[in-house]
Amino acid sequence: MVLPRSTIPNHFSINETHHRITQIKMITINNLTMGFTNRTLFKDVSFSIFPNEKIGLTGPNGAGKTTLFSIILGEMESVSGNVQIQKNINIGFLPQEAHFDSARTVMDEITSGDDRIKNLLDEKHNLEEQNKADTGRYGDVLHELEQLGIYELEHKAEKILAGLGFKEEDIHRPINNLSGGWRMRTLLAKLLTYPYDLLLLDEPTNYLDLNATLWLKEFLKNYQGAFVLISHDRVFLNDVTNYTIILERGKMTKLKGNYETYELQKNLQQTYLERQQKVVEKKREQLERFTERFHAQPNKASAVRNKRKQLEKLETIEIPAEQRSMDDFTFDQIPQSGYVVMRADHLSKSYAEKKVYQDLEFEIIRGQKVCLVGPNGAGKSTLLKMIAGVLSPDAGTIKYGHNVSHGYFSQSRLDVLNPERTAMEEVYAASPGTQATKIRSLMGLFSFRGDDVFKQVKVLSGGEKSRLILAKLLINPPNFMLLDEPTTHLDLDGVKSLTNAFKKFEGTICFISHDLFFIKEIADTIVEVDAGKIKIYPGGLDYYLEKRQEKDAILKDQRRQERIELEEKKRKEDAKEDSENARLKALQDQHKKALKRLSEIKQLMKDLEKESQELETESYVKSRALQNLYESKDGEKIKEFGQRLKYIQARLREIESTIKQLKEERDRISK
Repeated sequence: MVLPRSTIPNHFSINETHHRITQIKMITINNLTMGFTNRTLFKDVSFSIFPNEKIGLTGPNGAGKTTLFSIILGEMESVSGNVQIQKNINIGFLPQEAHFDSARTVMDEITSGDDRIKNLLDEKHNLEEQNKADTGRYGDVLHELEQLGIYELEHKAEKILAGLGFKEEDIHRPINNLSGGWRMRTLLAKLLTYPYDLLLLDEPTNYLDLNATLWLKEFLKNYQGAFVLISHDRVFLNDVTNYTIILERGKMTKLKGNYETYELQKNLQQTYLERQQKVVEKKREQLERFTERFHAQPNKASAVRNKRKQLEKLETIEIPAEQRSMDDFTFDQIPQSGYVVMRADHLSKSYAEKKVYQDLEFEIIRGQKVCLVGPNGAGKSTLLKMIAGVLSPDAGTIKYGHNVSHGYFSQSRLDVLNPERTAMEEVYAASPGTQATKIRSLMGLFSFRGDDVFKQVKVLSGGEKSRLILAKLLINPPNFMLLDEPTTHLDLDGVKSLTNAFKKFEGTICFISHDLFFIKEIADTIVEVDAGKIKIYPGGLDYYLEKRQEKDAILKDQRRQERIELEEKKRKEDAKEDSENARLKALQDQHKKALKRLSEIKQLMKDLEKESQELETESYVKSRALQNLYESKDGEKIKEFGQRLKYIQARLREIESTIKQLKEERDRISK
């Protein structure tokens, strides 16, 4: 989505004069306040966005991050304050979700142009219709189109689509035939294809698999432009951003550095405040002890008054309470399972004509933390559902080991939740007989407080549903967890709490995730799923990426060797034809030279004939004028006209001779 200058709302003001050293502020937020009934999201916040800043926008769910984007785009009115947008700044926007319908193919949609290109193409067409292709404006339009990369769009789009996981056949499919996730990838690809001044990216990895997430991370690291990114993946944020905006407790703070830098500064500040608080409290205790001890002694009255004044002036050090969507939690002790937790034998599964698995063998052992990775559509969720028992294989068997109990966290959430129950009823159903006080205490860890526990499941947000499933797993934890994108809809603190809990979990986990931080911290085995087959990497994310790089390097060398062999084969084939090609080339060059000369002769004859006609006309006019000059006896004019007529006659004879020679040359060449 582009925000052209003409669509900026009236309450936005344009300021082109602000600079940070030599940089112009692209966007300036001035004393912005936003809230809804009985709730303020943020108050009197101010900051600026400069060119080439790569900003991570972070904060708890519901703090107002997406709302801030809507205000910048002019889709929402703030309560007070304003947003200043520099003139001619083009903003691209990727929402968390979008209803995107189009009969075009993926490639046609991406290369159709954004609003700027479409407007320039329309202007170019209009100028051509008006025969104004030789005007300066026409040249400017062509130059602007070239600057926007119109002549490289298809090549650039192909590279971006490949990076985001599109196969060759997919890019020529109509968008209306794609799933919602692939439509969002198409929107993201279109956004990355065009040169925006600023990108606003709201959870861009939500619909990506691990490979596409890794590609996007590298793309944004090298992106030539500014962006503001909302993400709940610490590793992703740390690798691509150089500024961080923290939105919490109604305030917004911008600092230089990535999210890791912010956490370091936050911890240092926390440590400093705690030390200061201890110093102040120690001083307060000393003063209070003195006043209590000597307040009844007349000879100490002056000293007591002095100490009381010091007490009154003593500052109070307040340590801000953390605003977290989810508290830290740990799983209770679980019964130990047998060594083999799950075994799949000769597993097969198809959807209509599409064969997902054929004769698959797979085993998970006690204590493993297995992450399933692979492109979307490869069958990761299908495999997890079959292991969880919510989907039956067409053939083969899945067997659990001794004393195995399993719990399933579904990506769609409602697969494992009853929408008609309240949140508290849902947790109670996971552990019948548990006291209500224990349930409410546990739900409080996941920010279900007060009347929140009586909300119906169907009205809960995505993040609340995720936290509710975790509460169900926590109250009666199984020793084998099956998790499909467990971090989706959780904020940074929620992901961290979940990660810490699963790091301490003594059972077995098989999960799907594209959250780099979660995978890096939890997985000790990576299982790559692709084309109905699995490949097991006995190590974590770093090990997997290292082995994949080695594999890519080998494939690259193989392709290079194949290319060298093909080039050598072609060189030998070309050598056999060199002689004939040289002869043909000589004839072709001779033919081209002849055609070129014929064209030159034709143009020369045309120019000479035109000159001849103009000279004959001039001769006629001057001859008539000369008769009048004889009568007026204007000697100087008579001499001038006479010399000119003499030159014209000589030039006409010369032209006639040259045309004759050119005709003879033309006839010789034509033979």
